[in-house]
Amino acid sequence: MSRNYLVAVLLVVALACCMVCGCTSDTTPADTTPVAGETESAESLVVYCGAGLREPMDEIAQVYQEQTGTEIKYTYSGSAQLLSQIELLQEGDCYMPGAKSYIDSADEKGFINSSEKTIYHVLAIAVAPGNPKNITCLEDLTKDDVRVAIGEPSGPAVGKSAKKMLESAGYWEDMQDNIVVQSGTVNELLVYMNMDQADAAIIWEDLLDNSDLEQVDIPIDEGFIKVIPIGTLSFSENPADAQAFADFVSSDEGKAMFVKHGFECYPCAKYENA
Repeated sequence: MSRNYLVAVLLVVALACCMVCGCTSDTTPADTTPVAGETESAESLVVYCGAGLREPMDEIAQVYQEQTGTEIKYTYSGSAQLLSQIELLQEGDCYMPGAKSYIDSADEKGFINSSEKTIYHVLAIAVAPGNPKNITCLEDLTKDDVRVAIGEPSGPAVGKSAKKMLESAGYWEDMQDNIVVQSGTVNELLVYMNMDQADAAIIWEDLLDNSDLEQVDIPIDEGFIKVIPIGTLSFSENPADAQAFADFVSSDEGKAMFVKHGFECYPCAKYENA
């Protein structure tokens, strides 16, 4: 084999290698090639929310994502449990408990940037269809044959509010033997009533709109009526987006969705002193 022949072979091999390397460097790796129609995941916000607000807040999240592309991820539970979770994790974007006192507690701990007033929470008495125990007022809950369900007084807002109301009216001690259930969330009260485990429950009135249970109103002068705010959290990694969502919840459009689900929205002349 001649020297010129070997040189020619080596040149051919070198040229082939260069061509292969050049093609490889210009090729997009398969796992990063865009797929037709695929988009990046939407930005998301974490919102801690009282369980009794689930129906309107779920609808608000759907509408908000359609309008902005921002996904709302809720954590639903009792207000006290949510506050404990916020304090432990110190992450998330918004907090909407079932009573303003929980926002105030969070604010005292330095967790709240700002808050917006949105709706009223109004307590009522839920009774079985036909009101077989003939319950017409709070005092009737002290009768010997009435089984009463309430929220856990140290847990969800509905429990704390019920105890405060009953103490103020002077019935708390008299009805202790009648309390058969203390629930961890307000929605559980509906379950106990529907399972005939209680004759009456003290509950937020808006939850009775889509229920077969009957509602007994509590007079304003002895009832519990409070403004519920939504707050933005101080450790949010998306403070502008958190504020934008809080503004939407408290806007006329957001409040209209609360009204649809039986809430009274702030402000309201009927509850101006609440």
